[in-house]
Amino acid sequence: MLVATLFWAQLLIAQKTLTAVKTQQVPAIDGRLEEAVWQTAPSLTDFTQNYPSYPQHASVLTEVRVLYDNYAFYVAARLEDDPNLIRKQITARDGEQRQDVDYFAIAFDTYNDQQNGFLFLVTPANVQTDAKLGSGSQLGYGSVNNSDRSWDAVWESNVQLTETGWTVEMRIPYISLRFPKKEVQTWGLQAIRFTRRNNEASTWNPVNPQQSGFINQFGKCRDLVNIQPPLRLSLSPYVTAGYRSYPEGSSVKNEFLRNGGMDVKYGINESFTLDATLVPDFGQVVSDNLINNLSPFEVYFRENRPFFTEGTELFNKAGLFYSRRIGAIPGGYYNIEALDGSQYSIEKNPSVTQLYNAIKLSGRTKNKLGIGVFNAVTAPMHAEVTDKNTGKTFEIETEPLTNYNIVVLDQALKGRSSITLTNTNVIRNGADRDANVTSFDWELYTEDNTYRVGGTARYSSIFGYTPYRGNINLVDDTIRRNGSLFVKPYDGFTTTVQAGKVSGKVQYNLLANIESDTYDPNDMGYLQNANEVSYEGTVSYNQLTPTEKFISYSYELSSEYQNLYKPYTFNSFEIRARGQWLFKNFWDFNIGIGSQPFAQHDLCPYRDRRRRLLRSKLFKQIPFQ
Repeated sequence: MLVATLFWAQLLIAQKTLTAVKTQQVPAIDGRLEEAVWQTAPSLTDFTQNYPSYPQHASVLTEVRVLYDNYAFYVAARLEDDPNLIRKQITARDGEQRQDVDYFAIAFDTYNDQQNGFLFLVTPANVQTDAKLGSGSQLGYGSVNNSDRSWDAVWESNVQLTETGWTVEMRIPYISLRFPKKEVQTWGLQAIRFTRRNNEASTWNPVNPQQSGFINQFGKCRDLVNIQPPLRLSLSPYVTAGYRSYPEGSSVKNEFLRNGGMDVKYGINESFTLDATLVPDFGQVVSDNLINNLSPFEVYFRENRPFFTEGTELFNKAGLFYSRRIGAIPGGYYNIEALDGSQYSIEKNPSVTQLYNAIKLSGRTKNKLGIGVFNAVTAPMHAEVTDKNTGKTFEIETEPLTNYNIVVLDQALKGRSSITLTNTNVIRNGADRDANVTSFDWELYTEDNTYRVGGTARYSSIFGYTPYRGNINLVDDTIRRNGSLFVKPYDGFTTTVQAGKVSGKVQYNLLANIESDTYDPNDMGYLQNANEVSYEGTVSYNQLTPTEKFISYSYELSSEYQNLYKPYTFNSFEIRARGQWLFKNFWDFNIGIGSQPFAQHDLCPYRDRRRRLLRSKLFKQIPFQ
């Protein structure tokens, strides 16, 4: 009996494989599944629950068939269910996670590297979602987390509601995928179904919720023969004109708007894509919310411009690319606004830096080397000011001509392991501040994906003249030039090392982080404050498969100890504990408690170090839902 049980468990977790079938007949994408060609396609059945009852079989029948030809991949799915129970409301594109809907999805790991993938999802109302997946993507509670949904691909889908459930047909052209150029290929493949009424998520190849990662738990689609990447080229020229009148203090400003440019997307080969924008117009992009910032830190704003949100996952891997630096408010804007109004009148003071052009080249070779190159050039910006005493109008440069660069090399290793080298560089015209940051990131997993070690090493260099703005860390390293105070060139570094167990019921992680007081990645990245030495430890017990009373439950204990790097002074120590229980009726109960045994000091370098803010030693959080 024990032998039989172990044998069944081994079969349950074995990776599934199908042999792809190439078709000469193109099915109509109408959601009806009536064409005879579908009967020649291999079938994906026997879905396994990921949530809430892994590793039980799915409670509803799902049958998926796949075909391919020289131009596209075709998917048909028959999803049986009570038609009256199917959740099918209209949602926004990419918005199914925030709504009460069912869905079906197909996902590909075209490089078969267990680290990069493409997801295509359809709801019963035929609302599409597409996303790029990375090594950190995870399937949990019916949602694919840590995926890039800003990516929008061109593909077809259609659905039909039937007496026994609903059906889906999808056509995913190769123009929307990236894959190596080989005569015979094997792709990672996964099919996912989510039923909202009982919160059941099931997959073709079993996805163990206690295993770290999602792409590494795909099945295989083998023997894809002689598929050729198509020509990928699109040009989008535009011309805009307008007039804007808006209040500015006690006056009204009027401005004529005129612009023209072009967006270009070109597939250089089967793996690499070049995106370019020339004099872009972001006038239709949603504006930022107004925030009354009472903290000493800069507000982090979400990126809304399509060029900087689409296909940037490789550039963001090291966390050094905050795209809002490009085209931001000119550095001298507020100096102009602060001029004495009794002596000067401001005729013109642009609040946005004009972007001349930007390009990004990204892709991955057949040897799993990801390469990304980004370049952007912004225009010099000038304000026009009139001296009321003399009547003379003159220009003041508020932002110099600036060049932004990023180069990324990301080598995927066996399993989920990878090493990444990133360099960001900002060069400003003249003697203004320039910056360079280099980062080396590494992440290694054991063959069974149970343990992980990783770390980072980053070095920043600031050269040129940086205006002094009261940062007391650097007050002793300033020089005076033309009557103004500037900071001398300075370097800084940060390094992080961590190790832990990432899969199984018992998981833990240990982390040590050092940031020098002069580490500064903020010319292209975002960091609130450096000057920190911290040590963190976390251990948790996770029961993610059902028990008699619970769907899942977990307990976690963590602690964090912080010092300043310079001077090496105690900052804070905190210990936290939490518990979470998810009941069979999907109600959940969470409780958390934390303690600071010693008084915590607020030692932000933007404040007077002679004064310390003491925080509460004990806090509790007991949410109930």
